[in-house]
Amino acid sequence: QPKEDPKITIVAAHENQVFRANGFRSALQKLSGSSDIRVALVSTSTDVNVHNKTKTSTVVGDVEGRQCIIVDDIINTGSTLKGAIEAVHKSGASEVYAWATHGVFHNPENNAPEMFQEIEGLKYMLISNSVTNNRDLPPKIRTLSIAPLLAEAVVRSLHSESIMTMLDVNKPKTRTWSK
Repeated sequence: QPKEDPKITIVAAHENQVFRANGFRSALQKLSGSSDIRVALVSTSTDVNVHNKTKTSTVVGDVEGRQCIIVDDIINTGSTLKGAIEAVHKSGASEVYAWATHGVFHNPENNAPEMFQEIEGLKYMLISNSVTNNRDLPPKIRTLSIAPLLAEAVVRSLHSESIMTMLDVNKPKTRTWSK
């Protein structure tokens, strides 16, 4: 019996990440062949009164019973992504993953990695190694090397080929040069 595609929702960590979430969704649909990949976003509002400042995160879109991948560009203190993870988890996601291009965790005083490790609803987070990090990261934070992507860009440039086409999931990866 054929295996059913997982129900996936790509979630923008905040309003400024909707474009990135849509791009990630399009690429994932094309690469996986699944048409049931949705987009949602976490909208955060700040209520300020004389005595305190309160942030409220609201999930806009379908996450209930779905595997959710929250996307963001950069993580520093982690407070925005933490709020997004908790909001998506509380909204009934079956699993919550996070992806960010840059994890700025090199400062020893930054406790964001340990904070993410303790978030019950987070399965794991994937970050690139675009920012140097000399500390051990907890198991829930996984690092992806960008070296193959950069090497491919350099080779294409040396052979006067388009760098942009290597990111086009619609075209097959073919080489026109020889060794």
